[in-house]
Amino acid sequence: MRDGVVLVTGGAGYIGSHLVRKLLEQGYRVRVLEKFLYGEQGIADLSGEARLEVQYGDICDAKTVARATKGAQAVVALAAVVGDGACDLDPEYTREVNFESTRTMLEVCKNSHVQRLVFASSCSVYGANGKELVHEDSHLNPVSLYARTRIMSEELLLRERGPVEVVILRLSTVCGWSPRMRFDLMVNTITARAQIDGAVKIVGASQWRPHIHVQDAAEAFLLAATNPPSDAIGGTFNIGGQHLNFTIGEIAEKVSEQIPSVNVEYHDGVDDRRSYRVAFDRARDVLGFVPSRNVDDAIREVRKSLAEGEISDYKDEIYHNLKWLQRNSSLRASA
Repeated sequence: MRDGVVLVTGGAGYIGSHLVRKLLEQGYRVRVLEKFLYGEQGIADLSGEARLEVQYGDICDAKTVARATKGAQAVVALAAVVGDGACDLDPEYTREVNFESTRTMLEVCKNSHVQRLVFASSCSVYGANGKELVHEDSHLNPVSLYARTRIMSEELLLRERGPVEVVILRLSTVCGWSPRMRFDLMVNTITARAQIDGAVKIVGASQWRPHIHVQDAAEAFLLAATNPPSDAIGGTFNIGGQHLNFTIGEIAEKVSEQIPSVNVEYHDGVDDRRSYRVAFDRARDVLGFVPSRNVDDAIREVRKSLAEGEISDYKDEIYHNLKWLQRNSSLRASA
């Protein structure tokens, strides 16, 4: 695999910026296809890297994708409209980016003789599943457009993959520091509010979510793109750890342990109907993936970056997908 190119769409993003670094560290040649909707800071410091090629372009354009996949042995498809609010902002655009582009990518991969396609899905496909421990074959109950587009793409890839080796990773809720930082993710948001504002409002404290550190998420994609066993091909894998299933209230408690001065207010009601506890046995047994970091690590490093002034204003739109797309609708329209 090192003799070919690994293409990463969305390579300057929250996970992608870590994945690109890991691939380079392992000696791979890396090509990034990016529209830089959220800026170039994720990989700006890598501009002098000889084994890195960056192509500006839209994953919805077949000619652009064909150019990006030329000579690639593996593709990691990370680029998408991510987040329920961001997806609801323009449903038609979301379906084009999150589903139609998957069809385009698969067809181009077939024509370009790409060996492997690793697709970023989400555990949000389980939706409202209460306290039940769900696995890859459990009932899917999506409650958002984002989750529905992930399911549609999964089904398309597995149904029409042909000679392309497809591996689908359903990610837990990601947390931790990244060069392309996000503060619209649960752990990061609660930590920032506790550290900067000194107060956190928690709604739906009993709802369950699985979590994964962004570095571990990148490790999972690295593994799936470069060295999965044959049993993984054509498979779907939950990515996380059973010990990283927490309620929203438990996450607030973890933040309070590191920032004891925070005032946590618990409110009745539910802002988000999603609630799911997830099993990760398949990823462990087949992929050999076990996360090496935890939520406490994520809280610690996010708190540190804020305390040291690395990020001046966590509320800035650039750290929030929905806010940034609302503010920069012309960027979305030009996609």
